[in-house]
Formats: sequence, C-alpha cells, structure tokens
Amino acid sequence: MASTTRQTRPDHLVARLMTHADKPEVAELFASTFQREPLGAYCGVTLDEGYSVAKASMVDPVSFVVEDPTLPGPKRLVAFRTSSILTKVRLAADKAATAGEDDHNPVQEVLGHMKYLWLEKTTVFTTNPEAKVMKFIALGVDIRYEGLGLAKELLNLAMDKAREIGCTAVMVVASAFATQHLFGKRLGFELMGRVRYSEFRTKDGRRPFENLHEPEFLEVYEKKLE
Repeated sequence: MASTTRQTRPDHLVARLMTHADKPEVAELFASTFQREPLGAYCGVTLDEGYSVAKASMVDPVSFVVEDPTLPGPKRLVAFRTSSILTKVRLAADKAATAGEDDHNPVQEVLGHMKYLWLEKTTVFTTNPEAKVMKFIALGVDIRYEGLGLAKELLNLAMDKAREIGCTAVMVVASAFATQHLFGKRLGFELMGRVRYSEFRTKDGRRPFENLHEPEFLEVYEKKLE
C-alpha cells in the first residue's frame, strides 16, 4: 500500500492582514483559484471579478493573506481569505443602492440571492439591531501551496478576528462539496438556505446554471460566536 506523506507548513511563510497594496495580487489569485470552484468552472472567471472581490475585501480590515518572502517577486502572495462586515444599516443601504438594477452577472445574482435567504432566517439582527456579522467572501490557495494547512490557518485567523471585533456570527456561502462538508459537518455551522443550481432563475427568467449538477445545491451557512 502506498504511503501518504503529510506536508508541513514552511516556517518562512508569513500570514498577515491584507493591505490595499495586495489588491492586484489577490485579484489575480482569485481569478486563477476560483476556476476550480463549481461556479467558476461552469461560468468562467475574469480578472475584473477578481478586482471586485479584492475591493470588497478592503472595506473592513478583516481579510488575510499569506506571502512567501523567498519568492523572487514582485508577486509573493500564495493564499488569501477575504471577508467583510455586515450590519443592519449596511444591508439596508446595499438593498437601496441595488434596487431596480439589472445585474447581468449570474454569479453575483445568485450570491445576492443566498444573502437574502440567510437574512430571512437569521435571528442575529432581531436580537441585537447593532450586531455585526462577518461574511466570508472568498478563499484561494496557490495550487503549489496546497496541502500545507494554509486554508485552515486563514480560517482560524478570520474567526479570531471576528471574535476580536465583537461579531455576533459568521456567514458564508459554500459552493462546493468540500466547503459544504467543512462548514456544515466539521465546523458546526448551521445551514440557513440552499438553492438548486439547475433551478435558479435570474431576474429576467434565465436559468444560467441549468446544467450544473455537481454539487446539486449552493448553500449558505451561519455560525453564532460566543
């Protein structure tokens, strides 16, 4: 029987908060890594989408990156976990700003739909109108650095930051089998809503994911923080 060797995390890798200077690298890393996610593989990913993710990830200082300082540069980022903070005021402002807009990006439309499925079920803002919720936006690990535990390290950093700044809960949309198993089975997140990819309809009635069947569902999860 072939033996498997578990790789250890190199000590020289540096995990730190994301800065504005990191946005171009995060955008490129997102564009390359999201292609391995079901939505990215099905619809394709553009660099512009990567820049949108990077921009949204800098609204609050809650996103993290891992860099390898031994790389020749100028590009040294090898992983990221991006997040933002949701509040009742921000959600209302976002809803007002997007009311009546036609979003021709089906991925953004379905992600927006998942956010509102979560809002219909969460009790976070009912019990505390001033509550803060950390929303995980995206995760990416350079394929050359997979198997080193960087995804778990970035997750722990993000969860610690959420507790540090007084978040009541964490919310995440999980698009793949692996992330659904991670959040729903291993980390104790509660399933708050799901939509079958093949049946989702956009505002104009299209079914952009009608041939996407693995996984069957896009899911949104929440975990309350103590």
